[in-house]
Amino acid sequence: MKTWRKMEELVDLGMVRHVGTSNMTIPKLKLLLRDARIKPAVNEMELHPHFQQPELFEFVRSNGMVPVGYCPVGSPGRPERDRTLGDTVPTEDPVIVKIANRLGVHPAVVCVKWAVQRGQVPIPFSTNRNHYLSNLEGVVSEPLTEVEMGEISAIDRNCRLIKGQVFLWKEGQCWEDLWDVNGEITPP
Repeated sequence: MKTWRKMEELVDLGMVRHVGTSNMTIPKLKLLLRDARIKPAVNEMELHPHFQQPELFEFVRSNGMVPVGYCPVGSPGRPERDRTLGDTVPTEDPVIVKIANRLGVHPAVVCVKWAVQRGQVPIPFSTNRNHYLSNLEGVVSEPLTEVEMGEISAIDRNCRLIKGQVFLWKEGQCWEDLWDVNGEITPP
């Protein structure tokens, strides 16, 4: 809360208009919402077709925050340190590929289009001009059908790709400790 209070001061000083959170779980957001004077405008979190986080997504929206999704195409270029066995690739999923073929676009565009249509702000990362232009064009062109949106919602694999191993500084910590996997805040 010390950090949040400083962020609230920035709003009071007119230095920023809105403040938000990143990678907050429901238990942590509940505490913040209980104690914050200024509520978060957004919660940035990993969101892609194989990691849809429906409970957190709806919690964020129902509490007046905008879900901001990083890795909306599944972060295929993430560093080796962030990869584990069992990781999946949304852009290679047969459902995504089928829809991309129908639309004549790259599967990544389908992932970004899905994100926007479900009500999140996706933040795809690319340094390739053609990629980001394709993503922009994709979200303003023909929408996905209700059937396609349903098909994509059915391919959620609960596959977190950015696990946060780089934030484990103490001996004996596990990446699951960062995410309150059982709905309880894990002590540091």
